[in-house]
Amino acid sequence: MKEITALRVNPRRPATVEVFLDGNFWRSIPSTSAANLRVGMALAAKDVADLEGRAAESEALETVGRLLARRPHSEQEARRRMQRAGFDEAVIVRALTRLGAHGNIDDEAFARAWVENRKDFRPRSAAMMRSELRAKGVKANAIESALAGFDEDQAAEDAARRVARRWIGLDAPDRRRKISDHLARRGFDYDTIRSVVRRLEAAAEAESEEKP
Repeated sequence: MKEITALRVNPRRPATVEVFLDGNFWRSIPSTSAANLRVGMALAAKDVADLEGRAAESEALETVGRLLARRPHSEQEARRRMQRAGFDEAVIVRALTRLGAHGNIDDEAFARAWVENRKDFRPRSAAMMRSELRAKGVKANAIESALAGFDEDQAAEDAARRVARRWIGLDAPDRRRKISDHLARRGFDYDTIRSVVRRLEAAAEAESEEKP
């Protein structure tokens, strides 16, 4: 048996409590894990192990919480972050289960948000977004669900229109090449690029003819 001989708020990390067992510093744990502890309480080896496991889980959740505060992340990204921080696999699994149960980690929602963000701010092809999401560990079914109804042609046109004005003063062949290269770097295929460039050129010619 181990006796809790002191509980002190960590002055450097107020959200944690320093636990002393049998007169010796044991470890700092999140204050939420120390809520039911009292000085003089006797802990069996199983109790100490359980407390350590719960404390590690709380620390893992805190680590991922800082990650999620910046932007949504996939389950695999959260797992990698906890692995880099040195948490055991059992702790990681429990933390991910809790995060999933509370909707903090949801790969389907993450994939939908990723596609919408790309579509609104940095248009690119479905193929490129598939590659990006796979790199983040998102499963194929979640990726395909997020891409259902995705309009490749419209995305290419949106991407082209965002940059076309940069090269408005160039000769037509150079302008077409610049736009085509831009779309190719965003993963669009040749047929889509050709169709979009032709539409933009036709629209530009019609606009030019309408001017007095």
